Amino acid sequence: MGQPPVSGDRVSALETIIDVAELGTWIWNVQTGETEFNDYWARMLGYTLEELGPTSIDTWLHFLSEEDHPVSEQALKAHFEGHASVYDCEVRVRHRDGRLIWIRDFGRVVSWTPDGQPEWVSGAHLDITSHKDLEQSLREESEANRELIQTLERAQEIGNLGYWKASLGEGVLYWSEKVFEIFGVSSDRFTPSVDAFRTFVHPEDLAFVDAREVQARQTGLFDVEHRVVRPDGSVRWVHARGDYTSAGDDRIFIGTVRDITEQKEQEDRLRELSFTDPLTQIPNRRVFMERLNESYELFNRRNIPAAVVMIDIDHFKTVNDTYGHGAGDEMIRHVAHTLAERVRESDVPCRLGGEEFGLLLPGTVIDEAMDLAERLRLEIAGYTCTTSRGETLQVTLSAGVSRFEKEDTHPEQALQRADAALYRSKATGRNRVIKGV
Repeated sequence: MGQPPVSGDRVSALETIIDVAELGTWIWNVQTGETEFNDYWARMLGYTLEELGPTSIDTWLHFLSEEDHPVSEQALKAHFEGHASVYDCEVRVRHRDGRLIWIRDFGRVVSWTPDGQPEWVSGAHLDITSHKDLEQSLREESEANRELIQTLERAQEIGNLGYWKASLGEGVLYWSEKVFEIFGVSSDRFTPSVDAFRTFVHPEDLAFVDAREVQARQTGLFDVEHRVVRPDGSVRWVHARGDYTSAGDDRIFIGTVRDITEQKEQEDRLRELSFTDPLTQIPNRRVFMERLNESYELFNRRNIPAAVVMIDIDHFKTVNDTYGHGAGDEMIRHVAHTLAERVRESDVPCRLGGEEFGLLLPGTVIDEAMDLAERLRLEIAGYTCTTSRGETLQVTLSAGVSRFEKEDTHPEQALQRADAALYRSKATGRNRVIKGV
């Protein structure tokens, strides 16, 4: 198993980590109000520690946004009363330049008074305004430094952050206990090494990680997000940051790693929301226009045809006004479901907005598009919607169909023709499909 650096090296390693992690630490005596902050805590707010001295709990309360006082107080109360194992909340603080910055504030009681009241609490502040990683910094070896190391190691545990040191020349790799946990292995059974680490990297990400390592040898900064495959087969996203230095013939990396799987999953969910209509769960206008542009390029380069269908629910405003938005939403969902079920995987059904829908049909000639639009119109016309009051409503559609033409200079011209045909359909009685010219 890899051995940790000796005491002096640990201090040096932790000092390097805090330089890149941008972490502010604090120690607070709840009973007296005595509070100590590290230098970076002051710099995070745009000050030096000397400018803020002497510090106390009032220093923190002065910068904490008034609106977030209750947030901090409730989190402290939950921790002090034993309802939460740690104090943890996200709040805003006022920067010297007047702007509010978001920080994650977390800590834990480290000593209690004889009558069971919280005494000393230690923790950290992490600037999460720009989603910076939490890393640690080190002090020179002394009693004060050892106390700081203990505080930072506790903060690492709370912040789900591990630190590591790699010697590329010797192939030796040191992991903190948190790294073993992130990678899903036991420190009692697994010996980390540079080669062993590479076996964890997802095969599709290995070349990217290698490229970032090469880049770090020139810039001095290693910064990469990639996937790892745990021994149980589960895949996790991690974000590793570190400093690179050369020491004689050796090449040294010191840094941190954080599990960002939940963040990546949230990004995926947000990305999906940006492409999906929330009411109908079919693609939205943004997706439709992007695919329309792609189909237009294929039409220009390879003469691959494509057709577009513009669809509108007839008398929709009357339904909304008379029977309420619930009935209107039910109509919209049913039309969207029918479109999604009746088209090919390569086609793009979308809700353009309100009661208006669009269909992009790549590789489809105009007559085929007309046939499909007519089949959809007939199927929808056979559907009845029952309102919350038990009333039955029939749903009908009007549609306009067009295609890309050689004379078109931009893809939206096909949409304009289909839209014009749609309006002719509505003007001549509704519940019909008309070809755009």
